[in-house]
Amino acid sequence: MSTTDYLSELISKAPDLVEDRQMSQCGTICHRDKEGNEPEVLLLTSRDTGRWVIPKGYLKRNERPHKCAAREALEEAGVTGKIGKKPIGSYTYIKHHKRPPHVVSVFLMKFKGEVDDFREKGQRTRRWVSPLEAADLVVETELQRLFRQLS
Repeated sequence: MSTTDYLSELISKAPDLVEDRQMSQCGTICHRDKEGNEPEVLLLTSRDTGRWVIPKGYLKRNERPHKCAAREALEEAGVTGKIGKKPIGSYTYIKHHKRPPHVVSVFLMKFKGEVDDFREKGQRTRRWVSPLEAADLVVETELQRLFRQLS
């Protein structure tokens, strides 16, 4: 999906956004310092379309948003780290055409390590890239902006 296609889909959901009909999720931008202090961020492929995305998912009952974001990073990408308690921003995407749009609150996580066994192991491809490359690989314009702010 191109950014243009993404924006067209998002425009079609404008009435849902105006009427506050949306699904809430929490997501993580996991970052680390590469040699030479160049930052890298983690992307992974979605299970259904293969697009480049960040770990994200729905809150569980009584779960705090930053804890949800950390849990999703572990379940989807097998990474752990120190996560901020406040979101650095948000982005909107369309998951299903017949459902309201999803708004993802994004939390920044400083990478600490990887685990060998995690829930979605083998279902996704992980890739460490520069924030600018990540901005080029994702289609959501708001997420692109968040990556550019990290470069």
